[in-house]
Amino acid sequence: MYEIISALKQPGLFSAVDIIELVDEESVRLIKAKAKVLGGSVLHITELHTINYEKYSYHWQKEDGKLIIRWDNSPHWRNLKPFPYHRHEEGKVFPSHRIDINEVIDIMKKKLSSK
Repeated sequence: MYEIISALKQPGLFSAVDIIELVDEESVRLIKAKAKVLGGSVLHITELHTINYEKYSYHWQKEDGKLIIRWDNSPHWRNLKPFPYHRHEEGKVFPSHRIDINEVIDIMKKKLSSK
């Protein structure tokens, strides 16, 4: 969780970071955050870790709410391997892997610099 906060504080990509919810207990770790991206888009982050369960979502959208990319592990695309990791982009769903905030930031930077 704290590595996510640190990554969001890196200069050059985010103009503001709002930690919406933070739980750091022995049996539950949860972070929900919203990061405003320079240029107007927004990254919504959710990571939940318990002893036997992990759920995450990195949801990057335009200011108007239109999805750019979302990476998550909701277990509803069983045909994609490695299940349950996938990403949503351009109205389609693609296989992915367990992504972390640093990789998300790298992808965002590349996409923003190619515009």
